Amino acid sequence: MWSRVALVCYFVALIVLIAYQRRGASGLIRAAVATGFLFQFVSLVEALAAFPSQPLDLYHVITSLLAFVVAAFFLMVYRAHSPRALSLLVLPLVVILAAVAVLAPLGARSGPSPLARSLLHNGWIYVHILLIIVGYAGLVVAMAAGVLYLAAERSLKAKAAPLAGQAWLPPLEKLDLLAYRALLVGFPLLTAGLVIGAYWADALFGHVSLGDPTVLLALLAWAIYLVLLFARWSSGWRGRRSAYLTLICFAVALAGWLVNGLSRVHSIFLQ
Repeated sequence: MWSRVALVCYFVALIVLIAYQRRGASGLIRAAVATGFLFQFVSLVEALAAFPSQPLDLYHVITSLLAFVVAAFFLMVYRAHSPRALSLLVLPLVVILAAVAVLAPLGARSGPSPLARSLLHNGWIYVHILLIIVGYAGLVVAMAAGVLYLAAERSLKAKAAPLAGQAWLPPLEKLDLLAYRALLVGFPLLTAGLVIGAYWADALFGHVSLGDPTVLLALLAWAIYLVLLFARWSSGWRGRRSAYLTLICFAVALAGWLVNGLSRVHSIFLQ
């Protein structure tokens, strides 16, 4: 029930954002997202507290957790920078994730397989999942800021009159700094999550399979992440080049998330 209430709150925030594109609505948008964030937290706590006495559908829990973390990033960024244009990219993603977590059918599943149930008693898997999700959430915010940066730069170069959404855009320097800070938060957490995941997989299965599509794409996204930050620190990569590389990194990370069902290890928990 609480996850459905959270979805309604997120949806209300999105409707307000689309219908009232002015500063006076920013407080209502933030309040609606914050309310949904709290209800989703309650939903996650209830789902985890009921395990193992009740089946835990890990696919729905992880999707809900990702929506929860992206909403948390949204609230932090909105409070600090109030980039209303960023809401047009991030808030629909929160609504979609929350809707999938609530509305995706269970089918014939009654929770993870017996093997997955035994593995879920290992606490490190929860740390791994949380760190990976927070790392990816930081990448989502950086991607959104990069898209807005490219849109604003193109508008300035064309000397075009700003569109309704572009009129809200912060300065280019602010968007670039926002993307950089989101990457700085996400990278160390993603790194820690991958290290814990590798250690956990090696302890359970005796090796880490680089042929696993999820593992391979996650490592590729991490490598692009590293190149992006290193290029910024050493060569001063900013602006358009940094935005394009961020979009590539996000695309690889998204592909890794989508192929979880093809992963020998991760599919164990999604059956």
